[in-house]
Amino acid sequence: MTKKLLLIAAILLVVSVSAYAQDEYPKFELSGMVNMTREDIQSLGNETTWGYAIGTQYNVNKWFGIVGEWGAAHGESDFTYQGENIPLDTRTQTLLFGPRFSYRTKPVTAFGHWLVGAGTNKLDDDSGTFNFQSKTKWQVGMAIGGGMDVNLGKNFAIRAIQLDWLPVDSDLTEVGLDKGFLNNVRFMFGAVIKF
Repeated sequence: MTKKLLLIAAILLVVSVSAYAQDEYPKFELSGMVNMTREDIQSLGNETTWGYAIGTQYNVNKWFGIVGEWGAAHGESDFTYQGENIPLDTRTQTLLFGPRFSYRTKPVTAFGHWLVGAGTNKLDDDSGTFNFQSKTKWQVGMAIGGGMDVNLGKNFAIRAIQLDWLPVDSDLTEVGLDKGFLNNVRFMFGAVIKF
């Protein structure tokens, strides 16, 4: 009888510890990511640009957090002007904040978010053909998407994927493009430190 009681007590202890462990979550998360953005600039051939992003997340509870994220992507485009290919340096930057909802399991964390803030699309005239000065004009930007982290322990994860629709309000009229939102698509991957 004593052995049965000890066995039941041990099982209850293991179940309660594992249930407690599943309720644990990190208070803060820092991420560093590689950024690949498909630019929605048709006259530049919808160029793919590469860059980086950093983010921080404060978790209010196991499933809800507040995110701040800065990202940049750069590329070289050939713009056809009067039958001539002109090199333009293309840059997109974003500074975004908002809610993130997470579903946490031991092996993976899946998340979705809606981030809003500021973004800029900038073209540098490297050849001097258009004779305009490069300028950065920050306007409305957002990211709607989500992703998945593969947890490699309590304090470290690999961000296997983050995929966002990245509309950025832009003014590229100096090179003959209309004002308005560019419907960029962004793919990121990297590492996450949790504490």
